[in-house]
Amino acid sequence: MIKIYGGTDRGRVRATNQDTYAYKVVDDETAFAIVCDGMGGEKGGHIASAKAAEVIGQALARGLTPQLPAGSVKSLLISAAAAANAVVYEMGCRDESLDGMGTTVMAAVIKGDLLCAVHAGDSRLYLFEDGEESSTAQRLTRDHSVVQLLIDSGEISEQEARNHPKRNYITRALGVERSIEVEYTERTFHKGRLLLCSDGLYNYAPPEEHSALITTCASDQDLFLLIDEANKAGGADNITAVIVAK
Repeated sequence: MIKIYGGTDRGRVRATNQDTYAYKVVDDETAFAIVCDGMGGEKGGHIASAKAAEVIGQALARGLTPQLPAGSVKSLLISAAAAANAVVYEMGCRDESLDGMGTTVMAAVIKGDLLCAVHAGDSRLYLFEDGEESSTAQRLTRDHSVVQLLIDSGEISEQEARNHPKRNYITRALGVERSIEVEYTERTFHKGRLLLCSDGLYNYAPPEEHSALITTCASDQDLFLLIDEANKAGGADNITAVIVAK
């Protein structure tokens, strides 16, 4: 049985919330979750993230049938992201006030013991596997961001990246260009928790430091205890988290 809990908060500084999330438990063995963090102004960012989550969610809800072979999940995810990219890009082209808007995307599908995910930007996916000892966070995605490039080159540390002046500069986003190249991740997922989150969560409440809140979450109300931790630490960005329990 799969259970999913989700929540989002404007935070303590931003005037609007440009994050969006969506999820659906299709059956006992199948589910999907999506987190999008919009960019491009107060109006455009919210529209980009909401539309991307809507289009991807509709595509996954239609495509994730019991008859779908596990080997076809990858192409379903990539085509869903491509469709969302086309819709958001065309909206920006048609409306001058939305020109340049875009959004990160983090979309994950669970089908049996298979976990498939695509992402673009700096929203993340973490895995907490059940074991004999307390579960620790495994980060499954690599940010498409300027600070990640600086980390990779050895110029800054992970800790320095949290407060770097360019920490919000992403190098890949959905809806900005006519086509999108998402990064695909696949692995087995037998039992445990997944966390999909925007940078407003992990920059202020690092999942590695809050594993107990994540692995014991049993309701949307519990999930807001995690979001509250990000607000306590400053809440300078929109905060979104989705926890998938299996």
